[in-house]
Amino acid sequence: MNKPKFRAWDKNDKKMIDWEYLINYCDIDYLFGGYDGGFGKEGPKSYEYPIPMQYTGLKGYMDEAFNDPEEKEVAQGDVIDIFWEEWPAGYYQENHMIGVVDWDDTGTAWVIRNGKFDWDNPTPIPNEIDGMSISRSLPDEEDLEEVFLHNFNLTSDDITILGNIHENPELLNEVE
Repeated sequence: MNKPKFRAWDKNDKKMIDWEYLINYCDIDYLFGGYDGGFGKEGPKSYEYPIPMQYTGLKGYMDEAFNDPEEKEVAQGDVIDIFWEEWPAGYYQENHMIGVVDWDDTGTAWVIRNGKFDWDNPTPIPNEIDGMSISRSLPDEEDLEEVFLHNFNLTSDDITILGNIHENPELLNEVE
């Protein structure tokens, strides 16, 4: 079994912090309470604690042209674009889903929340083939509220990491 890995968002300094740095170089009060923000034990507590974000075990690239030389780890709070191919009724189709990576409501599986689905058919799929009616059921908003990542057989080439909800809050507009 793999050991869980984390990173953390420092809300005060507005930067991402490597989890190893936090656990090796910061005291426990800084991480989990009791930090006085430099005002002494009697002064106001103005410090907000880092937000931990667990890595999913998936990897992706930071741009879809794969100009990024290294795969990056996908973590909770990342906004990702997933790509997959299908052949409905024998016609090639490219699919994309953009959403925020998070735990499901039970805390047992990784999901994409509030996903947005799009597709492209280089050759349009006809409504009828050899007298058989072809119908397409596209996912509606309720279907996309929580899509399990294990539904996809993903490789790092299938995932583009667009950013995360803390460093790139404007990406939430694309998802919502």
